[in-house]
Amino acid sequence: MHIGEAIADALATEADGPIFGLMGDANMPVWGALVKAGRSRLVPARHDGAAVLMADGYAKASGKLAVATVTCGPGLANCANALLTAARAETPLVVFTGETEPHGKGATQYLDQRRFAQACDAHYHPLDRLDSLAEDVAEGFYLARTRSQPVILNLPAQHWEATLQFPWDYRPSGEFLPPHAPAPRRELLEDLARQLAAAKRPVLVAGRGALQAGVREQLERLGDQVGALLATSLLAKGFFDGHPYDVGIAGSFSGAPTERLLAEADFVLGVGASLNFFTTEGGLLFPQARIARIDSKPHPAAIGVAPGFYLQGDAAQTVGELAGALERLKAGNTGFRTPATQEVLKSPPARFERPDDGLDPRALMDALGRGLPAQAQVVIGAGHFWAWPSSYLALPPGGRFHHTAAFGSIGLGLAQGIGAAIACPERMTVVVEGDGGLLQAIQELHAAAELQLPIVILVMNDSAFGADVLKMRWKGRDPQGASWQSPDFVALARGFGGEGVRLDKEEDLVGALAQASAHRGPFVIDARVSPTTVNDSYAKLYQGRENRAPLLRPPAGSAWKR
Repeated sequence: MHIGEAIADALATEADGPIFGLMGDANMPVWGALVKAGRSRLVPARHDGAAVLMADGYAKASGKLAVATVTCGPGLANCANALLTAARAETPLVVFTGETEPHGKGATQYLDQRRFAQACDAHYHPLDRLDSLAEDVAEGFYLARTRSQPVILNLPAQHWEATLQFPWDYRPSGEFLPPHAPAPRRELLEDLARQLAAAKRPVLVAGRGALQAGVREQLERLGDQVGALLATSLLAKGFFDGHPYDVGIAGSFSGAPTERLLAEADFVLGVGASLNFFTTEGGLLFPQARIARIDSKPHPAAIGVAPGFYLQGDAAQTVGELAGALERLKAGNTGFRTPATQEVLKSPPARFERPDDGLDPRALMDALGRGLPAQAQVVIGAGHFWAWPSSYLALPPGGRFHHTAAFGSIGLGLAQGIGAAIACPERMTVVVEGDGGLLQAIQELHAAAELQLPIVILVMNDSAFGADVLKMRWKGRDPQGASWQSPDFVALARGFGGEGVRLDKEEDLVGALAQASAHRGPFVIDARVSPTTVNDSYAKLYQGRENRAPLLRPPAGSAWKR
């Protein structure tokens, strides 16, 4: 058997979905074998990094391991940003590639890919022994599944056209996985129950892990037992929508009532939430609180994660057992469940003056929330604009929210959105991206058009790298280099094979979404937003708390609900 056929068999066996990639010399035999076998759907990107980003988006939206393949040297080097983003997001992802020799014909494209992988926080896994190839490939996939980080499978050039001299027998990595997360340690569980029962003002913060485990009802019951407020990380936005003690997002996108209440917390329990720098506002959001976490993974050593009590275990099992332990302790504090708390939560929404130099991004998010159908998923890129959907967008029933900012890079929204749309074809997928970010990846519109992928791209267009313009002005510098005359994004979309509209008014977005839903292919909505309207989180960081407008979280059903 040709080695390309063997590796193609392994990739097709492991991939629970499509394989994303861009073909080149190093992966050409494997790509050809995948096409010939027809066992896997191949999704070709227009840029190597976009292939990895598509896989990352697929994994986040589906909850499955994702597979990508790119060529060696320059191809893999193009993936640095995507690999770091996936690594920081703890995405289970395998990238198959090859590696040329540092001399001879392939020297021009040589890259020390082991060191490159280390720099990208990815695991380098060589496939340099033919006699153990099947075991080595399976081990790479096992590491990706258990470590929740990207793994690079690296085939040296001397093996690209090799023929295996023995029968190919591949056992997938899933056969070696433990059946479930380890049960929580009994003594730690009892200790956590005592701490929670003793708390006077507890808060439960649900994260991506709680969302994926579907433990809303269990956490609400737990909150009832101890009188806790219910909050979420950004990735679990909307998880507790409709609950009377839901305070929305904890962290950089919290409103003033949420900040006021969380400042009084004396105990914060994160469930499937890292409680990182942004969720805790650098530790300032919970100044009086002890911190505890429940997570299915072993205790991490992640930078920026709040220290404190840690309990490893499956979310549903651990929360259920914790509730039982609290019952045995006869826990029943009032906690935050008081009329005073409700008065804070019923604070009227802040009122803002409408800008006169473009569309109001707050009103635009209100229209987006009204126009999204049930179960829609929203993928947002990074930049100054991303605070608007994070803070002001109300998700529809069953909606999902994804962001691309794990590494703080712009330009990733479109490719990740394509992966998410492929993962969940039953959901409308809306990518909210800045004009500068979209220009960095606009070639992927062609990939989406060729796939006839129904994906909506809402461009928050301020004709600039908005964050840089604001920072330069605040620092007394000329922001000219960060601004431009906007291209015609609708014409660009049509040139790539898509369609689109330019908005004249914020409320026109509802009709534009309806128009987009009837189009088979990418649909770009160009929203020329005010370039001078500063988002709330930037106002807090750069303009000082004493100068910012009050950020008020309105009652359920308001147009400004977060």
